[in-house]
Amino acid sequence: MMTPAELKKHMKGVCFVNVTPFDEDGTLRIDSYRENLRFTLDKVKNVECTITPCGSNGEFASMSEEEHKTVLKTCVEEVAGAHPVIAGAGRASTYETVKMCKFAQEVGADGVQIIHPYYFVPTPEGMYEHYKHIAEAVDIGIIVYNNPAFSQSWINGKLMRKMIDNFGGKICGVKENTPHLMLFNSMVKALKGTDVSIHSGFGEQWYAYQFPYGADGLVTPFGNFFPEYPIKMYEAAQRYDFDEIRSLLNMMDPYYSFVGRCAAARGDTGVATKPGGSIYGEGNVRFGVLKEAMRLMGLPGGHMRLPLTGLNDKERDELKEILRALKLV
Repeated sequence: MMTPAELKKHMKGVCFVNVTPFDEDGTLRIDSYRENLRFTLDKVKNVECTITPCGSNGEFASMSEEEHKTVLKTCVEEVAGAHPVIAGAGRASTYETVKMCKFAQEVGADGVQIIHPYYFVPTPEGMYEHYKHIAEAVDIGIIVYNNPAFSQSWINGKLMRKMIDNFGGKICGVKENTPHLMLFNSMVKALKGTDVSIHSGFGEQWYAYQFPYGADGLVTPFGNFFPEYPIKMYEAAQRYDFDEIRSLLNMMDPYYSFVGRCAAARGDTGVATKPGGSIYGEGNVRFGVLKEAMRLMGLPGGHMRLPLTGLNDKERDELKEILRALKLV
């Protein structure tokens, strides 16, 4: 288990977020989770990265407290110190979040990733107190998950800097999910002069725009079946190799376009809208696409837990062709 100061030294590069496999009836498949995690770990042996269980891709909000704890403990055991484990530990209330953070520390996680309280949206004062209570309760580092789509709130640069300055060095990073480039830039400026890193929470597509503004790394679900892609993207960005970045995005465009078509066909409700279309352009069906890609590659991605749903047979066939073109199946 790392101290916050030690964790900060590892907060650049790629953060891989894990899915949580379930049976069709919703039963947690912990052996499958281990198998999937071992696949990722084998692919990133020589890569500077972090591992996050129970994030959005891990469907943490659909799990019971005991299931959540089981996955966190399993992840720490499997990673076994090879990479920092940043446990998704955010819950709707401060009380439950602190409990989960304490558990993450007890089982050896190196840090906790905390999304803002959801359903009841806090005032700035309530948000500050939420993270203050977490910082006082644990000795490990905190990653603030600034995700307005899922929490319906966003911590601005001024409040974020106040939290960083007042919480004794506990905040190690910001996973920034604002879709607005200038707001991202304002957060980078707010963090200037601190040792707190900022990651592009939307992954490769947004990282391509945000790394010149100061993104220290990216968060990606592709570690579940195609970790080479984000690794190459990060390495190309470090070289400022825009031709390679464009080539990588072009390579993955059929996949992204497919996810967008799946969302459009469903009239996905899980997106925030703006004039002209969706801010995110994907919708929550992207999690089902991810798990289906894993299954097509022979990995036990499992099923989505309701209310999220997966793909139909026609979509599954189309996805298989996309993965075949990527030489993954």
